Amino acid sequence: MVYIEKGVAAVNFDSLHKFNVGPSDADKVVYVIPASRLLEPEEMERLLEVYRPLMKGLDRIAAATYFCNQFANVGLALQYAISVLGRSIDLSLNNISVQLFAQEGKSGIAYKLDRWSAQAAPIGLAEHRSWLEDVYAGFYGGTVKPLYESVSNVSGIDIGQLWGLLPTRFNFMTEQWMLAAANERERAAIADDYSFLVKELPASVFGRVINPFDVIIRWVEDLKDPCKQLRMKNSCCQYYRTEGGYYCYTCPRIKESEREERRLQARAAVAVSP
Repeated sequence: MVYIEKGVAAVNFDSLHKFNVGPSDADKVVYVIPASRLLEPEEMERLLEVYRPLMKGLDRIAAATYFCNQFANVGLALQYAISVLGRSIDLSLNNISVQLFAQEGKSGIAYKLDRWSAQAAPIGLAEHRSWLEDVYAGFYGGTVKPLYESVSNVSGIDIGQLWGLLPTRFNFMTEQWMLAAANERERAAIADDYSFLVKELPASVFGRVINPFDVIIRWVEDLKDPCKQLRMKNSCCQYYRTEGGYYCYTCPRIKESEREERRLQARAAVAVSP
């Protein structure tokens, strides 16, 4: 188990493993590279070429999008550490090794932290907000922004499409954390910390005109249950650019008429199933 002590009681960081973030190597690693080297075009190209067949991508754009969608796990690990564990962790580019792994027909990306260090969140409200801004700016401005720019430059995909992948994952996961919270204090911390990221962090940190997390959430009727609603994705995940792939039901690129047709087909299948 991984414990880090920084001025106060030690905290167990094993829970970050669910984001594939930790101090140990992943199993069945087939390719590894320091994240800082991915700012070099030739190294990013090499990574995407190795990753593409692993994720069954048909082209580099698919690999680029999937890579950035997977890197959202690092941001989610930070968000979880901040709101649930009350700490920030060192997620600078020079502290992350990107590991591609493949096992039993499945592949993925893990992020090994070469040095484990953490900083406890301040208690005072003003101090906490200042700390949040520093932590968020350091990660999104110093880690994610240059990495996404490198991906965009090498693959040709618009960087706005890459930033647009993040709110879909974050909105869902923060909701799940709030549902699992032990008490109202924990729920409020999760909501407040995420609200600061969405509403308070300057767009300039991301190199954008608008904070990419500050989006209008659009809802669509569940595929099979008319009483449920699903969030639409904010950006296409490019699944249709993978072997056997297609546009997702919640993809912003498909027309509502096509969604309606899919609903009718899915519900007809349910109605005739034994």
